[in-house]
Amino acid sequence: MKAMPRIYEFIELIANSMESYTTSLFLIDDSDGGGLLLYFFYSLSRNIKKDCRVLSGEGIIGWVFREQKSVLASYFDKRDATTLKFYEKDEDIKSLLAIPLPENYGVLCVDSKKSYVFTEEKEKILRQMAQVLVSMINAEKEINEKNIVENLLTFSLNTIEIMVNVKERQEFAREFIELLGERINLEVLVFVYEEKIVLFNCRINNKNMYKEFSFDYFDQYGLMGWVIKNKKELFLEKLSRSEKSFIVNREEPFENVTNFLCLPLISPKNTKTGALAFVKKAGEKWLAKEKKAISLLSNLFFKEYLNKK
Repeated sequence: MKAMPRIYEFIELIANSMESYTTSLFLIDDSDGGGLLLYFFYSLSRNIKKDCRVLSGEGIIGWVFREQKSVLASYFDKRDATTLKFYEKDEDIKSLLAIPLPENYGVLCVDSKKSYVFTEEKEKILRQMAQVLVSMINAEKEINEKNIVENLLTFSLNTIEIMVNVKERQEFAREFIELLGERINLEVLVFVYEEKIVLFNCRINNKNMYKEFSFDYFDQYGLMGWVIKNKKELFLEKLSRSEKSFIVNREEPFENVTNFLCLPLISPKNTKTGALAFVKKAGEKWLAKEKKAISLLSNLFFKEYLNKK
């Protein structure tokens, strides 16, 4: 989910209204990882685990989500705050209120370093705020969906324009790759044409870099090699730094790779193959509409690329 400033402001409003030490919003994770992710929080603590993920049924947050029941703990003194999962160190939390969001969206939680801060009356108020919060999330999602569709439409039209107007093969590939990186908000994009060439476009230290290598740079035992060999799509949320978890070459400059997607490219006669690998910016997820659009456009690009001189 993309940043939603109005929702963050509303979380801050909840925190001030409830006089909480931390207000945390956990939303269901739509990716393969499952569970709940800490998407928004407002806190006086410096020990928040920003990448916190909680499984259904795990700890208080997970229990509230699984059972769809509230937890009102007026006296929390005997528990270590790290059991809440989103604190990295104990914070001497003494009161807590966690409620499930409507429509199974997730969990809203407020806590305090004071005892008996949260009452049944405050629980009712927090439930009303949660309803407003879900309405805001739905509205923001609709806006984001509309923006994404408009962006993909513009990208498709720009791609067709490049296909018609650019005759030279290498210039065509470069313009398509740079356009794709800009429109889909990518950190890294790698194009491999088997036995011919490797191109990559990436952002390193906030600077855009475009490189062209001979096929000798390509290591068939990397991730793109697997995709070309098996002619199957590959998606990984995050790459480990193991020996074979590289995109195109062991010495490549890409680090902290998240949301890696690689598509096989196959010529109409199934005689020439390649691949396109995409790495989203940190925290940016792949949407179904995006994957479908770039899959269609990537194959169209490869077909046109082979026809260029």
